[in-house]
Amino acid sequence: MAHQKYLDSPDFQKMVSTRNSIVAILTVLTLITYFGFIFLMAYGKETLSAKISENITIGLPIGVAVIVISWILTFTYANWANKKYDQMVEDIKGKVGG
Repeated sequence: MAHQKYLDSPDFQKMVSTRNSIVAILTVLTLITYFGFIFLMAYGKETLSAKISENITIGLPIGVAVIVISWILTFTYANWANKKYDQMVEDIKGKVGG
C-alpha cells in the first residue's frame, strides 16, 4: 500500500505523538474550564450570585471568561497547527517522497 510508507515512518510516529499530546492537554484544559464552571453553578451558587455591581453578579464575568478561555484554547491549537503541524506534514512528505 502506498500510504504504509508514511505510517511506518519514525517522523510520522513522532508527529502523531506530538499532535496527540497537544490535543490531550488542550482537551483537559477545556474540560476543566467547562466542568469547573458547571460545578461552580451546582455547588457555589452563593459565590456566583455575589454582586459586583447593582445589576451584575460575579457569575456573568466568570461565564464570559469560560467562553474567552475556549476561544484562546481554540486559537492556540489553530496557531500551533498552522505553524508547526503543517510544517511537520510537509517535512514528512519530503522525506518519504509524497
